[in-house]
Amino acid sequence: MSRALDNTDLRIIELVRANLKASQTVVARELKLARGTVYARLDRLLREGVVEGYTPVIDPARAGYGVLAFTTLEIMQGSHDETISALRAIPEIIEIHTITGEGDLLCRIVAKSNDHLHEVIQLVTAVPSVERSQSQLALATTKTNDIVDLLVNA
Repeated sequence: MSRALDNTDLRIIELVRANLKASQTVVARELKLARGTVYARLDRLLREGVVEGYTPVIDPARAGYGVLAFTTLEIMQGSHDETISALRAIPEIIEIHTITGEGDLLCRIVAKSNDHLHEVIQLVTAVPSVERSQSQLALATTKTNDIVDLLVNA
């Protein structure tokens, strides 16, 4: 069930995102809300799957994974689920999207070096249902936002 987030939901999410260590009491004080209100709203957002968890945002390059590539895969017809399952076993693949247009899947891959990326792509192309791959390296990342930024600024 999806529903629009109200301004209070967005303010709570924004504060929690800005300071993962902030307690619900601190969030409540900052927003001038009862702690129970903050708790109930966060609980509902988690239960409904709107908020999927509280995790820090990691900079891949600063964590040792300075190479970013996007790989488009063409796969055998009827092999979607088994291909996804095999690709999920490769930890350097941090996103997999089913796409339209040229290709069937788009993977976001991080690697420690170009040689490491080559090894990862070899693992990808070794998946029996992968028929063709095409990779593009990101030279620079000029914008990163997430859905919170969109919702807060809408």
